[in-house]
Amino acid sequence: MPAFARDTRWVLPINPVMQQPATREALGNDVQLRFADAPQANVPPGQVLTVEGYARPYSRAQRTADGRPVIRSDEETCREAMRNTLVALVAAARARGVRVVTQVESFYDDQVLPTPGAYECHAGIGSAVVQLRGLAGGDGGSAVGAAGVDDVNAVPGLSADGRAAYQKFLQSKPPRAFVIRQAGDRSWFAWADGAVPRDINRPSDPTQRALEYCRERSQGECSVYAVDYAVVYRKPMANAPEAGAPFAAPVASRYRLPADSHFADVNDASLVPVGDRNRDGYLRFLALPMPRAYAIAADGSAAFASGSAAMADVLNTCEREGKTCWLYAVDDRVVWQTDLRQRIGRVNQLSRVQQEGRTP
Repeated sequence: MPAFARDTRWVLPINPVMQQPATREALGNDVQLRFADAPQANVPPGQVLTVEGYARPYSRAQRTADGRPVIRSDEETCREAMRNTLVALVAAARARGVRVVTQVESFYDDQVLPTPGAYECHAGIGSAVVQLRGLAGGDGGSAVGAAGVDDVNAVPGLSADGRAAYQKFLQSKPPRAFVIRQAGDRSWFAWADGAVPRDINRPSDPTQRALEYCRERSQGECSVYAVDYAVVYRKPMANAPEAGAPFAAPVASRYRLPADSHFADVNDASLVPVGDRNRDGYLRFLALPMPRAYAIAADGSAAFASGSAAMADVLNTCEREGKTCWLYAVDDRVVWQTDLRQRIGRVNQLSRVQQEGRTP
């Protein structure tokens, strides 16, 4: 169904949609989706599944004082459109009698989106539209083979403690999530269940909560292995060091980590106040290892970097180009302030770390 009159193009990350409980419930557990790691130029026509889904901007759950439905933002409407399109893709797979769809990618107007991990959505006055394609069956994509969630032997790099923890995860009830991280011969894991955390300062979503635990223990980015009854793990795109290789300690930032402004979730690219072209760059920023920093210029452009001096590097880059920039995101948090006076725009506003290691 086409968007009406207005046609605003959005490029948004897939992961937040996949992590929503409503998405997991709607998709079920009988069909596995594997997203493409890179744009697919040539695909076998006989295997292609092409689907379209849309969503209305009118909220069914919220109404104004006079009874009219609340109009949702384009980003929120697009997320529902993406969920509906994924449901349509799973339904198409079931109709073909297949249980795996590989190389799933955004395919709006028969054009492949060149940004892995993202989808294209077109929002109009009356609807938002998403189009996807994938291959029915076959190999490829970024999920772990056809491993079942109950197969503890399929979880990469688990120690004896990790295997015991995974067994406890399997005994818990949804909503639940298990996350992992590997670096050389070292590995970390964490899991969480339930929508009510013991610590009220933790996220209510168990996936986000498990990721927080894992990041704090490993001081690095972790990957979601399983959610509820499904394996959703994405193999790292970069060449990982072989098992047994010397372990490299996490890079430490030279500067203290600014406080979280709670302006937005760091993984939500739709809320970054930049144009579509730079929004694609934000998705690349999210793929960088920590320490990392992303800054936005007054003209709407952006710069990002990774490394021990990432915050200083992006601000110095802006200064060399004659631009005024402010930090938007650092590591795993958004530090952007709506009040211009509270933003970090100069290196002399940064506080150097006086001892080794990252400062939380």
